[in-house]
Amino acid sequence: MLRHDLTSLRLFVAICEMRNLSRAADSMNLALSAASRRLRLIEEEVGAPLVKRLPHGFEPTPAGFTMLRYAQMVLHLGDQLTANIADHSAGVRGRVRVFASSSALVQSLAADLAAFAREHPDIRIDLEERPTGDTLEALDRKIADVGVIVRGAPVSGLTRYPYAKDRLAVAVHKAHRLAMRASVTLAELLDEDFVALEVGTAVHRLVDEKARALGGILKLRVQVRSFEVMCQMVGHELGIGILPEAALRPLAEALGIALVTLDEPWAVRDLDLVVATDSEQSIATRLLISTLRKPDEASS
Repeated sequence: MLRHDLTSLRLFVAICEMRNLSRAADSMNLALSAASRRLRLIEEEVGAPLVKRLPHGFEPTPAGFTMLRYAQMVLHLGDQLTANIADHSAGVRGRVRVFASSSALVQSLAADLAAFAREHPDIRIDLEERPTGDTLEALDRKIADVGVIVRGAPVSGLTRYPYAKDRLAVAVHKAHRLAMRASVTLAELLDEDFVALEVGTAVHRLVDEKARALGGILKLRVQVRSFEVMCQMVGHELGIGILPEAALRPLAEALGIALVTLDEPWAVRDLDLVVATDSEQSIATRLLISTLRKPDEASS
């Protein structure tokens, strides 16, 4: 049984993130000798080297990566305990950690969570905007209670509830040849330069998969991290973009871009609530799920 303290775990995480023992020690106000001793004690407890000493710095070993994930989980639980105790002192009676895709937030989740918070002021919602893959990992690691994802990714070990739908649309500059079209197919777009979201996002994966199925490949000119930046790039005529219609509508007029319907059956997507099947849910979590889910369409 490992008996390390939280300070040693935080130090180990810092070493892995900074790849430097000296900087990690400084970040925690520890003497270098004390930090080195703490690292050595953890390795002795584990019974295996956790980092490689390389010329350019430190790098986790395979055992080190396992230890890193464990340390992050323990530290997160410790931080959560501190926050929950503070909430109890302030009169807050529950906390729900929600990880959600950008698509879900712009479609309806932000408004739904705001309404829930007004109705239940004694429940705190911690919300993080994350890609679907990150959300599923957070549920697996027990650092999220509820995830809201775009349907399509495998959800083994999770229970899924239908939540909402969104529709993808094409953003083009108002002077673009397609700006006056009511709709367009993906096949008509394959010769265009694209402004795209990061590779890990559900939108990028879907569009790239459908383009390859047509025998083509997306001509990526710019990759960005947010819908707003994508629209700004389209407004500067750096390419076209495909994104949720709900994200595009409020930005279109301000940035001089046009919205064109993407005429594809897969352009209408399902958004799901997901929770860990084997996890005991708090009252606050159950209340949020029952508020958000469609009661007659549950599946897993």
